[in-house]
Amino acid sequence: MPLYLYENKETGEVLEVLQGMNDTHEYQGEDGSEEGLWRRVYVNPNMSTDTKLDPFSESSFRASTVGKNDTYGELFERSAEASEMRAQQAGGIDPVKQKSYEDYRNKTNGKLHPREQKEKFSKAVEKANKAGINIEL
Repeated sequence: MPLYLYENKETGEVLEVLQGMNDTHEYQGEDGSEEGLWRRVYVNPNMSTDTKLDPFSESSFRASTVGKNDTYGELFERSAEASEMRAQQAGGIDPVKQKSYEDYRNKTNGKLHPREQKEKFSKAVEKANKAGINIEL
């Protein structure tokens, strides 16, 4: 049932009242003795269409980009956000990204995907820094 707003004409107090869509939209106080004291407040509805992005669905991602006029870089940022969401839901590793890396390895006779090479190198540099070895490029 939707919430409707009613304002007390004397005090300015605003209440949210649950009423059915087909009910008469009037409010006379909790016990019905305040007839004429409350007036309905009309507000613009707030809608958001792509707040619930399913990170595992290609069609959901595609639908979230329609009509946005995003740049190529913004699309990459959106894709990275979806990847982070998948990783959080799947325990730290993005299964879609891992599958794409695996597919690349199968197509290239075992070569690492360039992004995977970069990630592996960054981890090695971090590990070396923690061990006290300074690597400069």
